[in-house]
Amino acid sequence: MANIWYIQVNRYCNNACHFCSNPSNWNNITYERGIELIDDFIKIWYHWIIFTWWEPTLSPDLPKWIEYSSKNKMDCRVISNGMMCSSFDYVKRLADSWLWLIHFSLYSYIPEIHDFLTDTQGSYIKLLKSIQNALKLWIRVQLNCVINKYNQNHLDKTVKFIVKNFPQITHFVWNNLDPLMMRKTDIALSTLPDFDIAWESIKKALVFLDSTWRSFRVERMPLCFMRWFEWASTETRKIVKDEERIVHFLDNRETIRQSWKHWEHDKTDECNNCDLTTICSGVYESEKFYNYVKLKSQRLTSEEKQSIINKIKD
Repeated sequence: MANIWYIQVNRYCNNACHFCSNPSNWNNITYERGIELIDDFIKIWYHWIIFTWWEPTLSPDLPKWIEYSSKNKMDCRVISNGMMCSSFDYVKRLADSWLWLIHFSLYSYIPEIHDFLTDTQGSYIKLLKSIQNALKLWIRVQLNCVINKYNQNHLDKTVKFIVKNFPQITHFVWNNLDPLMMRKTDIALSTLPDFDIAWESIKKALVFLDSTWRSFRVERMPLCFMRWFEWASTETRKIVKDEERIVHFLDNRETIRQSWKHWEHDKTDECNNCDLTTICSGVYESEKFYNYVKLKSQRLTSEEKQSIINKIKD
């Protein structure tokens, strides 16, 4: 079981992603507040602390928080868009603070698509430079990707591009869109993916990664779209392992402690007849936004279902 604390250090960004799930409100935490939150984390002994949203590298206090966490024997990570990290000197500051892992967000191996989705010209080139800088400084890199209409048919090609050019990267994460929190512009809503097309592309990526002994996770994808890879579902893993998350938001939600109940989303009639329903999260926001997604009841023996659970626990 891996319990994780996410600290939202600011709510402004140097990209303007159309599907951003935490649009800018210009809030941020002070250095002192950051230390208070880290101390709370130390007391309850969570496994990791993740500095995130939206964009943590814009905070001048980030290296100091990383160093403080590390001195107190807390593992910490950063989720970043890679704009600031395109500077080698900046990444060295993070490395000197004992940062050992960073998640970068890449949406496509096609520069024009990535830059369109971030709504920031040149963001693709800066991101690739950031990956190079981090790897040169022996910071482990993992890649996150938001599944959307504009990349859904080549997610596997993006993975193969990264593996070819950066073979040191061994972990990939896909997240389905959060339409509830994102902007409601015409462009933003146009990014909602077709689950069938996206899964065909992701499946090719997972088969490839599995064959090269790399790891992966997929979030907000119902298990009926993930046959044979159910164990890689982020929500299913949390449900099976009864994991917790604490997230400190910079809005009216403030600090939220999330347990297994938070990993269950909307269920349909098909879910009632599905043998995976007890370990499946269903469809996130199915009534308001994802009402076009067609679920399919899955029939498994009790042994087959247990094998999925065992793989997760192992």
